[in-house]
Amino acid sequence: MIEIKFNPSILKKYFDLKVREQCRSCKRYGAGQCPPNLPSIDYYKTLLPSYENGVIFYEQFSISNKDWETLGRKSSLILHKDLLKKRQELLNKGKYYVIVFGGGSCKTCLNCVTPCRQPDKAIVPLEGCGIDVVKLMKHFNIKISFPVENKPFFYRIGLVLYDN
Repeated sequence: MIEIKFNPSILKKYFDLKVREQCRSCKRYGAGQCPPNLPSIDYYKTLLPSYENGVIFYEQFSISNKDWETLGRKSSLILHKDLLKKRQELLNKGKYYVIVFGGGSCKTCLNCVTPCRQPDKAIVPLEGCGIDVVKLMKHFNIKISFPVENKPFFYRIGLVLYDN
């Protein structure tokens, strides 16, 4: 997993209502940690840039087959596990304002329900907050393009924000 440290104040310019609107076309729309069950984009526009430190985590995953459901779930869970581990490390260091966001919908449970059965393990999707992940990663010279079906790999991207 690759890490990029950054100042979260830059996130202000990467919010876009169209990103969250795109969530409506996802089969997990309405799941526990997805829109419309999330606070407003304005809430996240205020919250996320207010943190002192940010770390983007990303990893490339090979497209070894076209079983998108398996690829998506497996890659999400790998990222998810790393994000939760990083959150716990920061909490153990006495950083008590720590929040994490994952790439795509939370896939902790096979059958998501609202309210969440495992809120300590649930992760909100970065896109669900309204962050344009493609533009954000372009800021760091990482190019994401679609459709991924025509590529040899795809990315999973997560975010950790915390205060000193």
